[in-house]
Amino acid sequence: MEEKKNFDSEDVTEETMEKETNRTAETEESSPEESRKEKVEENAADEETAEPEDSEESEDTEAGAEDKKKKKIFSKKKKDPKDEQIEELNDKYQRLFAEFQNFRNRSEKEKSAMFEIGAKSIIEKILPVVDNFERGMGSLSKEDLDSPVGQGMDLIYKQMAKALEEMGVEAIETEGKEFNPELHNAVMQVENDELEENMIAQELQKGYTYKGSVIRHSMVAVTK
Repeated sequence: MEEKKNFDSEDVTEETMEKETNRTAETEESSPEESRKEKVEENAADEETAEPEDSEESEDTEAGAEDKKKKKIFSKKKKDPKDEQIEELNDKYQRLFAEFQNFRNRSEKEKSAMFEIGAKSIIEKILPVVDNFERGMGSLSKEDLDSPVGQGMDLIYKQMAKALEEMGVEAIETEGKEFNPELHNAVMQVENDELEENMIAQELQKGYTYKGSVIRHSMVAVTK
């Protein structure tokens, strides 16, 4: 009986040893594949973690390059204080020169306007004298005009008319012209078969312009 027990125990021990050897063999066979899988997974994880670091490093390098460019541009834009002062003085000079030109133009316009106003006021005062001179010449007979007094009056009148013309004073045309309210002042209406309607039939008082502007409107009679 004891020999059977020993035999059985030896059989059990041999079976257990075989089982353990099979397990170790299986573990040894499976361990390289599992280790390879683990290594592949670890490498993939490392690559995933490494990509953002690379992108961050590339962004940092790009930002650094842009900063360098900006610094270069800024360094190029820096000017010598003397050059800046010259530019400021030149700018001030140009502004002052422009202001002076504007002031001179304004002063010249004001002077010309004042001169025209003064000339108009003087001409307005002279025109009644011219009217009376013309009336006096018109009242003289032909014999009186041929006399030395009449000839002298005629020469004075012509000299006066020439002086006014040189100043820019011109008489407004009236008889036979169409009525123009900007130049003429109609004081009466008359019938005239020879002229059309709204035409000037008679001049009652001469009108004058000074350099294109009306000093005095002509007093006229207009056809119906």
